[in-house]
Amino acid sequence: MKQDEMALLARAIGHPLRIRVLEALRGGPALVQDMVRRLRAEPTVLSKHLAVLRDAGLIECEAEWRCRRYRLLNPEWIGDLLAALDRGVHATKGKATEIGGYA
Repeated sequence: MKQDEMALLARAIGHPLRIRVLEALRGGPALVQDMVRRLRAEPTVLSKHLAVLRDAGLIECEAEWRCRRYRLLNPEWIGDLLAALDRGVHATKGKATEIGGYA
């Protein structure tokens, strides 16, 4: 069902670090080691989140010698999605912090 796929996509972006990764990649492709520094994330933690985004079809990885470069698969759509989420935060006046155990 379409709703199931939508829920899986929502789950794929449903972590602050994954949203930060998407925002970072809006500026263009980035090497993993650069994202580790920029996002102040542990390499193993970042790697797991990158895998979730890659498996969801949101980003892709290109190997460059001993480095990995990630990029958005659809930058325009991701930009629209992030803008919609930002508008949603403002529209709900931050009430998403109150959902607690429902998620």
